[in-house]
Amino acid sequence: MSVYLNMQNKQYKLSQLAQEHLLKIKHYTIENFAEAQWQKYKSTLLSGFQTLADNPGLGKSCEDIYQNGFYFPVGKHMAYYTKEADFILIVAVLGQSQLPQKHLKQSRFVS
Repeated sequence: MSVYLNMQNKQYKLSQLAQEHLLKIKHYTIENFAEAQWQKYKSTLLSGFQTLADNPGLGKSCEDIYQNGFYFPVGKHMAYYTKEADFILIVAVLGQSQLPQKHLKQSRFVS
């Protein structure tokens, strides 16, 4: 898992599934909008993840989909995450029109 820190030591980690989603977003963005746009959008996503790490209560509950689950819009995507003791775990990054019930299976991101 990747770990990112800011000056306040608030952390977020990316699950393997979230990393796969980001790679797909990267390839799509570069293919359709160029590398420069990917760099801008990556900054938007990472900034959004850090905002969630700093303020984990911003998200809305989606416990009906998975235990301790929350979601929050980041750019044109939805970040799905769980609150852990000292970090948040970004479990998935889905397009806003993607159905999380179809793409999220707890066994895929919980260790």
